[in-house]
Amino acid sequence: MRVKFLTIVGVLAIFLLIILFFMTSSVLYKSILIFSILLFSLYVVLISRYINCVEDLKEKILVQHSQLKTIIDDTSFITLLCGVDGTILLANKNFTKIFDLNSDDIVGSSLALYCDKNKLQVLEEENQYIVKNKTSLIVDREMCLQNVKGWYRVMKYPVFDKDGNVIRIISLNKNIDKEKDIEDRKNTFVATLIHDLKTPTIAQIKTLDLLLNENFGCLEDKQREILLQIKKSCSYMSDLVFSILDTYLYDNGNAQIYQEEFSLSEIVMLTVSSLSNLYKEKNQKIKIYADSNTKIFADKFQIQRVITNLLSNAINYGFNNSNIDIFIKEKDSYIAFDIQNHSPYISKERLVDIFDKYKSIPNTKFYKTGTGLGLYLSKQIIDAHNGEIHAYSREDETCTFGFSVPKP
Repeated sequence: MRVKFLTIVGVLAIFLLIILFFMTSSVLYKSILIFSILLFSLYVVLISRYINCVEDLKEKILVQHSQLKTIIDDTSFITLLCGVDGTILLANKNFTKIFDLNSDDIVGSSLALYCDKNKLQVLEEENQYIVKNKTSLIVDREMCLQNVKGWYRVMKYPVFDKDGNVIRIISLNKNIDKEKDIEDRKNTFVATLIHDLKTPTIAQIKTLDLLLNENFGCLEDKQREILLQIKKSCSYMSDLVFSILDTYLYDNGNAQIYQEEFSLSEIVMLTVSSLSNLYKEKNQKIKIYADSNTKIFADKFQIQRVITNLLSNAINYGFNNSNIDIFIKEKDSYIAFDIQNHSPYISKERLVDIFDKYKSIPNTKFYKTGTGLGLYLSKQIIDAHNGEIHAYSREDETCTFGFSVPKP
């Protein structure tokens, strides 16, 4: 509006100068007036071009805004564009329908007016996290919109200015009630299945122990051998069931860690002894290199499970007639445990996801059966101890699997 006013003033000034030009007889004054007329004419031209550019830019912005709003309205998500302080700058029709309001009534208001009161602090902390770290955030949470509860996947993305500062936050909210229901059904099925498998498996092992202890009469060597094979199979089934159970607990955040101080070397020697039949069958030799009486503060049972998983993998995938070396080292701030064996080379690409669920150690020469939960569960246990688990493989067919946990 101000630019148009200045244009009008410029045009009037030109007309005034032209009138004065014809009214004066002085050559000097006429020269000054001609120069002034040219100057004001240039001024008017520049102002006119500026007005045209502004109008074109304004039209482009309006078109882009209309296109953006159309795209946002057509998405299946509840979509909001907010300032970092929570002021709503744009809301799509999915959001306005929930509250039965027009977009104009919502834009400019605070997001706090439409959210759960007990979630306000969480929302503020999330926005601060996005602004500080300049990164996106994806979380699943239960929300109450217009007194209707539901589960939503909230995806927040930062919008930057030319200096790289976060000035806006786009929030996409997808209802995941169906996905949650399916997940709950799956978890219930898994929990029921594990419980139903666990009880008879334990009963079978205890019954076999009674038979092997000759509580019901003496056994011949052949009978004992067969019973031992059956017990070995049942023990494998028991380990499998408990691995699935622990994986289920860790995935659902229900696993509990009971920490105590114990000797890591003693647990390693106990584990090696329990797996003696496996490595002796392949004529492998195990050597332990440990600092004297290394103490660790952790969940004894869970750490032993990690060691068992890593050692059994080293035995199963290791070459016959090879050595397996176990290293226990105490550093300034952490305890390190490593198992090194001689087995086929694992490429870096395959090592990337080797601790993922249902991933087994890839091997072109040997094919082992299993659920692929051993390494995944080991990682969950070490993560729960605020530690790190790792795997390395060299082309000379030397592989190292291990972990480190912080000292208390």
